Amino acid sequence: MVGNLVPYLIMLAATGFALWRDAPYATPLFIVVMAAWYTVRMVLTQGASLEVKEERDAKRERPLAGVVGVGMIFLPLLTLATPLLDFAAYTAVPGQLAIGAVVAVIGVYLFWRSHADLGPMWSAHLEVREGHRLITHGIYSRIRHPMYSAIFLITLGQTLILTNWIAGPIGLVAFTALYLIRIGPEERMMADQFGAAWANYAAKTPRLVPRWATGAR
Repeated sequence: MVGNLVPYLIMLAATGFALWRDAPYATPLFIVVMAAWYTVRMVLTQGASLEVKEERDAKRERPLAGVVGVGMIFLPLLTLATPLLDFAAYTAVPGQLAIGAVVAVIGVYLFWRSHADLGPMWSAHLEVREGHRLITHGIYSRIRHPMYSAIFLITLGQTLILTNWIAGPIGLVAFTALYLIRIGPEERMMADQFGAAWANYAAKTPRLVPRWATGAR
């Protein structure tokens, strides 16, 4: 339990350093978004999880996840706490921070909804768990990869809120790379595991954008 508090302490420290040195970024707003995202994952992944039955492409998956962690967490916090990337700071245009905040809040909500509906079937990597079920209710009845949609929104919010040409978009760039590399193997894994049930589900449920939207697939 104590270990779960360490990220909050790191975020507070980064905020303190940023305010102390008058960092040219929307520091508190970005930290609030980051803390909300972390809290959702921490709270909804606590407790017993199902045993992993199969993991695919671990040698590729884990470094990719690490790159996303650098883009979404490490580099932004380093940018806030130190002057390392201050040369890439810029001034936000009117409305940019507000739009970024709205986008990020929608992303955090969707992230929460995805975790809540997926339950113990969740995994950070390409894994099939013992007793794995195909989840098609809740948000998964409208999008088959809502957690990816959520992270795209959160990283887009990061791009708009963190007014730095490098640290702002790096999370979105890193996650886009992970998504493009992972999505094909992940869907093949699901097809192998669930067969016709997955095929029928995928045929009627868009990947990232709710089915009431044009061009959702």
